[in-house]
Amino acid sequence: VSDMDKSAAERIAQRFTGLPVEQRRQILAKMHETGQSFKLLPIAVTRHDAARIPLSYAQQRMLFLWQMEPDNAAYNVPMAVRLNGPLDRQALSAALDQLVQRHETLRTRFVSEDGVFYQEILQQATVALEFASVEPADIESQVRAELHKPFDLLSGTLLRVKLFQLGDTEHVLTVCMHHIVSDGWSGEVLIRECVQLYQAQVSGQPAQLPALAIQYADYAIW
Repeated sequence: VSDMDKSAAERIAQRFTGLPVEQRRQILAKMHETGQSFKLLPIAVTRHDAARIPLSYAQQRMLFLWQMEPDNAAYNVPMAVRLNGPLDRQALSAALDQLVQRHETLRTRFVSEDGVFYQEILQQATVALEFASVEPADIESQVRAELHKPFDLLSGTLLRVKLFQLGDTEHVLTVCMHHIVSDGWSGEVLIRECVQLYQAQVSGQPAQLPALAIQYADYAIW
């Protein structure tokens, strides 16, 4: 496997993901018995071919836990960023919309059909950027309350963004996602990309971000 060229590895990965689940399990078991590693193969881009995109094992676990405790916010991924200086709210809103279009997981919803859960990627989605003007003395409690609101995993996308204004040039931006679509590491990446997209909006120049060939749905199918 380690000596195969990239194109051959991609073809094998593509064929593997097209097999029935039971057949894939048999192949993986056989490879394990013979000491072969399937991890060397690349994740295949198959999300566009799937009629239904399954949940990854981690997502299945998250959904099960949510069904047990739907009001539990323990799996929220909360972030708060203090913004000092002039802020263009329109540019920020546009940057958030671009971020959602770039990352399919941010415009993914979870649906149930015939008792089976799967994920559905919305072709278009925008971010409802909420806004509130607050007193500096109240900002901590307001942010805490916003970031600890539970999500309904079967109702819409799982991203909430709110802008708190403390003064003309002082704001706090809260970004909250559910762990079923994000984690701490990817959250930091999203914040960095949002900053780049915002700066591009303000300057009128395109953001220099690399294309994303692989999305989380490809991993879930894999």
